[in-house]
Amino acid sequence: MRTRWTVRAADRIAAACIVIGGVGTILAVSAVFLFLASVVVPLLAPGDAEPAGAIANPAANRVLHFGVDEYRVAGWSLSADGTVRAFRLDTGEVVASRALVPADSITVTALDLESGTLAVGRRDATVLLARIGFATDFPAVESLPAAVRALETGAVLADGDGVVQRTNDGSFRRQRLKVSIDAVAPALSASPARALDVVGGESSYVLAVVAENDSLILSRLGTVENAFTGEVSLSVERSAVALSASGERVERVLVAEGGTVVYAVSAGGAATVLDVRNLQTPRVVASAELVETGTSVTAMAPLIGRSTVIVGASDGSVSTWFRYGLSGADSSALSCSRRYPGDGTPIVSVAASRRQRVFIAAERGGRVRVLQATSGKQVIDFTLDDGPIEAVAFAPKNDGMLVLTEKRLHGYALDLKHPEATLSSLFAPVQYEGYARAEYVWQSSAGTDDFEPKLGLWPLIFGTLKATFYSLLFGVPLALLGAIFTSEFVSPSMRPRIKTLIESMASLPSVVLGFLAALVIAPFVQRVVPSVMAGFITIPAVLLGCAYLSQMLPSQTARRVSRYRLLLLLAVLPVAVGAAGALGPWMERVFFGGNMMSWLAGRQGGAFGGWLVLLLPFGAGAVIFALARLTAEPVRDLATRSTRARIASVDLARFVIGGVATIGLAALAAGLLSAAGTDPRGGLMGTYVQRNALVVGFVMGFAIIPIIYTIAEDALSAVPQHLRAASLGAGATPWQTAHRIVLPAAMSGLFSAVMIGLGRAVGETMIVLMAAGNTPVLEMNIFNGFRTLSANIAVELPEAVRNSTHYRTLFLAALILFLMTFAINTVAEIVRLRFRKRSAQL
Repeated sequence: MRTRWTVRAADRIAAACIVIGGVGTILAVSAVFLFLASVVVPLLAPGDAEPAGAIANPAANRVLHFGVDEYRVAGWSLSADGTVRAFRLDTGEVVASRALVPADSITVTALDLESGTLAVGRRDATVLLARIGFATDFPAVESLPAAVRALETGAVLADGDGVVQRTNDGSFRRQRLKVSIDAVAPALSASPARALDVVGGESSYVLAVVAENDSLILSRLGTVENAFTGEVSLSVERSAVALSASGERVERVLVAEGGTVVYAVSAGGAATVLDVRNLQTPRVVASAELVETGTSVTAMAPLIGRSTVIVGASDGSVSTWFRYGLSGADSSALSCSRRYPGDGTPIVSVAASRRQRVFIAAERGGRVRVLQATSGKQVIDFTLDDGPIEAVAFAPKNDGMLVLTEKRLHGYALDLKHPEATLSSLFAPVQYEGYARAEYVWQSSAGTDDFEPKLGLWPLIFGTLKATFYSLLFGVPLALLGAIFTSEFVSPSMRPRIKTLIESMASLPSVVLGFLAALVIAPFVQRVVPSVMAGFITIPAVLLGCAYLSQMLPSQTARRVSRYRLLLLLAVLPVAVGAAGALGPWMERVFFGGNMMSWLAGRQGGAFGGWLVLLLPFGAGAVIFALARLTAEPVRDLATRSTRARIASVDLARFVIGGVATIGLAALAAGLLSAAGTDPRGGLMGTYVQRNALVVGFVMGFAIIPIIYTIAEDALSAVPQHLRAASLGAGATPWQTAHRIVLPAAMSGLFSAVMIGLGRAVGETMIVLMAAGNTPVLEMNIFNGFRTLSANIAVELPEAVRNSTHYRTLFLAALILFLMTFAINTVAEIVRLRFRKRSAQL
């Protein structure tokens, strides 16, 4: 018989479509992986520094401070002669100058980068408070000279006392030097200042001054403007502290933490930290050696936020220090969070960014490094061969850097890329600012500019695994046992209806399930936690007890009611729930001190009740194993020579004895663990949070039940019917047939069902987001919440578009989810093939 050409053509077309579909699927999955990888890989790339020109040193004398405008077209410098100069960054042409203080009157200076406040200590012991910067305006075209109007886009030209640049939209932007004197603090001591630091605000200042007579003067200044006369008055609160750092002379002082803390540091690195919230009674709260023995402090500056201090040493090393509180004590300690080794050349200047937690460390020999304080990443490292370096500074937008040598001022264009991200900062514990030790933390955003991003992914990975574990713990047994029951014990007429009903559960959207979990189930469970815990005991016990009692029915009656087995189980379920409702309050009174919430919080009660609840499943497993080993042979022998009723009575007695033995064994183990001083609180149990893993496991278990049930039931139904017939014909019971014949033959399909359910649980977003509390914590506590990778991506991706590092970190989370799911599916396929091979051999 010849096959028609249309059939052959259809076969070829179908085969081609299948091949194209398979190859297309593989290519699509590969493309997703490549896309995620292409977004994530740049996270770990170092930054770039491109030279942007060099100009002659614009100051006639030694430069004390310098800066640049945010568009990097003009710069300013304060020299030792007290003159402030504004100059073009491309040519070095000085466009404006102003005498801030008389020549040779400056003894020491300090600049607060965040507020722009400059403190100048003078020989008469007074301190001048000023602000230096640039004022930006957009002049009308007709007011500009012809040479300026003829500028090309991006070109720069000096115009009077300012620098004008033509922008991309054709307008003109002008930068003018702005110097304002805010106040002059009266003489704070009898001798001039040797070291000082300042923290400025809109109308208040905190000054710390080390005088030549070795006294430390702390002062808080405030300016008040009279609303009627416009006169500005200055209020001064001061105190003097006789202080030396470990017997050494204090050479540096730094005001930190918003003006509440002062660091006094000697040349040898001995630091004393004072709490100056009460200025009249400052007290020492911490002390430490900031540099290695045999080295000295050569540079010091605060990081953004002024809680972390950057310390440069004479051996070229750089370290970052911050203060953290000691629990149970009204004091604190200093911690070195990062130490960057040097090459032996002294650090001459450190400069912090005003936008990120990065800073520049410059060595006298010409080496310049840009370092990240949290991740420890060396973002940029190069050597400038132009003589000794004197100072460095960041551009306001972090897109540029200035390096001052004895001869020239060098400009660099910076691309820092993603300094916060390293493999260690993403996957290893990090000691964040204010933390006593390294921890896994995820906190990607906050409401302040000085916030320290915490990008540890382990809390999110842990939350994903925790949600998956509890949902599988609830859903897999129900789904597999339901599939076995439907396939092997339900009448053929009821099977399609049950399967259709369970499969329809998959149509429930995750948002609906999450909404129900958050607003209905979670509040209800919180009110009846003891009864819920009792339900894990009473529901299996009542259902199993009824099953053992049903065995005592006569054979004919049992056959008649077998078709109504499911309805009978549903009728018994309210009894089990009612028993849980009655048992829960009793358990709460006896084992948990009358209030389970207080017990979980650790405020009352012993550990016995918690251990008893946790150990009941293990006790049941041990008792079942022991009874099977000890009574299997006697019961089998009894079955050959006894009636159905007698065997049923023996089985019921075994069940009752096993239940009593389970409770006794669990109670014995719980007593021993309690006597040993262990407590489950802080582990699997702990403080109760309304949206927790128990609720998520329950609701997400329902979300994965349909897919596991459907695949498992299909695998069981695919087992050839003649295997069942042969087993039943050999005298096996339906349960023995299902347990020993059908399950091994369908094991590959059952495993695939569980793995697909696992993949579904790993990728779940909305249920976890709405019902888990969305808190990234590393706790197995079933009564606490968590945050997963998928939920984090869903919540933070819209906001992360504005933050490139955060955006790419979320893509890294997506890549991890992708790889986890791919690994799960690969393992499932390998195991499925092995089980299929074993089944074929059988």
